[in-house]
Amino acid sequence: MALAKYRTEKKSKDTNARNVIIDLQKIRGKFVDSHGFIVEQNNLSERVLTKDGEEIRLEEFAGVRKGSEVFIKNDINSILELIESF
Repeated sequence: MALAKYRTEKKSKDTNARNVIIDLQKIRGKFVDSHGFIVEQNNLSERVLTKDGEEIRLEEFAGVRKGSEVFIKNDINSILELIESF
């Protein structure tokens, strides 16, 4: 039973990751490279950077600030910084 739950959770996470990738491609012209980094779709060697100049992996991705190309990591400092900017 635990294995079935794990498989369901893993499948759900995989599906969510695929949906995020599709959204990145459609909305922002981005893609995820073989190492899990978000990259420019028209230049797969150009990794997307946060406003602090850090490369960002899909697993770290929290979102994109509305109306911009500012990619936000899902760590507490990045989220707090975003909240404080409003």
